Amino acid sequence: MTSTLKTSSSSIGSTTTSSIASASSVAVNGTVNNSQLHTWWHSTGEMNTNTSVQPGNVRQSSLYSVQVSTVSGATYYNSFVYESIPRNGNGNILTPNDPSSTTTNDDGITIEVDIGMSMAWSQFLYAEDVMVKVSRLDGHQANASDITVRPTTLGYTVTAQDGDIYIHVPFSSSGTRFSVEFADNLYTFRDGSTSSEAGYVQNSVSEGYSYVESYSSVSNPAVGVEPLNSLLIFASPMETSDMIPDETDSTSYIVSEGEVSDLSSIDATTVIFKPGVYYFGATNHALLSSTVNWVYFAPGSYVKGAIEYQETDSPIIRATGHGVLSGEQYVYQANTADGYRNSKNQDYSLRMWRGVSTWGINQTWVINGPTINAPPFNTMDWTGDMPSLRVEATDYKQVGSFFGQTDGMEMYSYSTFSHIFYHSNDDTIKTYYSNVLATDLLIWKCTTAPVLQFGWQSRSLNNITVSDVNIIHSRWNSNSSNPGLIGANNAFDTSETSSANISMTVSNLSFLNWRSEGLTGPIFRIHPLQNLVNITLQSFWIAEFSPEILGIPFSKMPMLTDPDNADAEVEVSGFKVVDHMVGSTKLTEDNAAGTGLLDWAGGFEVTVE
Repeated sequence: MTSTLKTSSSSIGSTTTSSIASASSVAVNGTVNNSQLHTWWHSTGEMNTNTSVQPGNVRQSSLYSVQVSTVSGATYYNSFVYESIPRNGNGNILTPNDPSSTTTNDDGITIEVDIGMSMAWSQFLYAEDVMVKVSRLDGHQANASDITVRPTTLGYTVTAQDGDIYIHVPFSSSGTRFSVEFADNLYTFRDGSTSSEAGYVQNSVSEGYSYVESYSSVSNPAVGVEPLNSLLIFASPMETSDMIPDETDSTSYIVSEGEVSDLSSIDATTVIFKPGVYYFGATNHALLSSTVNWVYFAPGSYVKGAIEYQETDSPIIRATGHGVLSGEQYVYQANTADGYRNSKNQDYSLRMWRGVSTWGINQTWVINGPTINAPPFNTMDWTGDMPSLRVEATDYKQVGSFFGQTDGMEMYSYSTFSHIFYHSNDDTIKTYYSNVLATDLLIWKCTTAPVLQFGWQSRSLNNITVSDVNIIHSRWNSNSSNPGLIGANNAFDTSETSSANISMTVSNLSFLNWRSEGLTGPIFRIHPLQNLVNITLQSFWIAEFSPEILGIPFSKMPMLTDPDNADAEVEVSGFKVVDHMVGSTKLTEDNAAGTGLLDWAGGFEVTVE
């Protein structure tokens, strides 16, 4: 039996049933590596949704299998389906490798373990249109009408045959990143009461977190809908020669597969992880030698660890390749100065990426291709000569960010970010520096903090553009964490109004072409900790605001004053909301408060066009 679903875009050709049926499938573990398609496999895949996997194993989805064929070809090849679960099966523990060290300390995870949430993904390289075949391993027979591909603007043709799903993915030189969602696998997150501070409730496990026998449509409003067991597809263009180091060069160090103990004393400029599984353990990470300026993760490499660069004289520092860097062996907030225990420290809690910018040298960190999984804390921070460091990030993916405080990467001055996927449970797009350009960002937002953040302290910023942002899921249930799309947090106290510095100004910020699918928080929640000049929010589309009873969807920009300047008020001028849609309704000055739920202090110059 065959069914076909053609989504909104008409520019993508359909794929016939005969072309699907004529392609054959390879045997188990059969992959391909040629100029048009590259897939890979892990022979140590472990299907395990409850506990940590063996060190040399890779957690493999027990629900999905993925195969890929070029449209011009006749064979479907296996593409490994990775999986991440909340807390990585380790439990909420304080001490690495000690399951008895359990704690009730907040780690940002509430009902996710009890309801059986997981995040799976499969990734491959391609150079022409492909067909992605998705099969359910639980025997579920899907129809094309049961499938949603997000972002929905992609317009991919979805076909079902004999219960399997086929997705026609046109080639793109920038790759593509999307979610494949089955109607029978959607989960509705509900708040525990109408106070917006009660947290989620669940009716799946009676002895689990926040169990209720049944939901009340009044007392337990829905705050988000997303797949219980998600599946993401990351299709990337073939790696270019400038992103692949020469492994035969005398300055290259090829890491041996298995346990890795130390990279701090090697005499090499390049570290190469070839296809295979590597692990540093729960109390170690890759502290690189000062000679190293390039880390390469080959497609099919899976590295359990974190990367820390030392000072180097190289103007270019790299992290390239389409392997995976996973933080799954670490406890939450792993503190490297305290035996990697769960004890938060802004200086020592482990980042997946860390480095030192060398004083007096203009340096660029180029990151192209990697996927990071299960970060235990903020994902990236550098120290040193920060005005001299910029980042060029492309084709970067962040998954399995169930823990709280799993921010997106820092965007230092003159950085460029493009073609990024973020699954994040804290500040996701961090705009704390001037002269930044970010475009084509796909966001899956968890509970904590806004999508874009430029607050927490008074700043002087200028010339930031963040465009073409697709938020495919969000589920805010608390006002205390700032549920805005565009956010600027106060200094940890939302009620404080005398925390501004009028000697500083944030100016010329452009947020363009944003879409938010599903239930959504407010367009903005901004505490102006300094003057704001020429801030443009243009062409936003909001599918639907979350329930007003929780107070979540209301945009706010209150007046703040400067206690060090006789409580002088901040100035906001040239703040524009242009061409915004809520559902099918365009926002205007007349309906800004009603339909748009927008509110700002009376002395501010804000226009809605």
